[in-house]
Amino acid sequence: MKKLPYSLLIVGLTGLMTFAGILTGVSEAKSEKEFTMDVACNGSTLALNPADPVDPPLSRGDVAVVTGRIFPEGTLPPGVTTSDPNTAGGIGTWRCLFASLAEPPITGAITYYFALEENGQESMLMVQGLNCHIFPGSEPRTHAIVGGTGKYAGANGEVREEVLGTNGSQCFNLRFHFSLKKKPGK
Repeated sequence: MKKLPYSLLIVGLTGLMTFAGILTGVSEAKSEKEFTMDVACNGSTLALNPADPVDPPLSRGDVAVVTGRIFPEGTLPPGVTTSDPNTAGGIGTWRCLFASLAEPPITGAITYYFALEENGQESMLMVQGLNCHIFPGSEPRTHAIVGGTGKYAGANGEVREEVLGTNGSQCFNLRFHFSLKKKPGK
């Protein structure tokens, strides 16, 4: 009869030590996933609805939409270039919806859509924030990751955007540094 309580004690201690090991592993696990992507905005896709299209700058409330291609980090060169934003090697499609605030140095509110295809499935990240694109001289901006689909479902965190330069379509080349937060229960 004395062996049963002793056996239960051993089993209990073993279970407790295993649980403590799991908790230690979880607390030491990396809580963020970081990666970087380049985007070549395509000026030929730019659509504006300015109040006075002949005399920019945009007025408060004007909207613009532009698309581009996503590339692996380091693909796009810095500075003023004649590079083609449709160059082969893209890993996804980027879309920007811009609403003018006309309050320098912040030029507008943006929503970015990063559609990435991997293994035949599309996943998307959605980012929102304030924009101050100018070249040269842009200050990097930090935006909120507000969600995603596919492998990014439930994503949140921050992304730092910087202007690399311009491309042959007279539009920006951008670099985005993502910091995704660990999803609960993952």
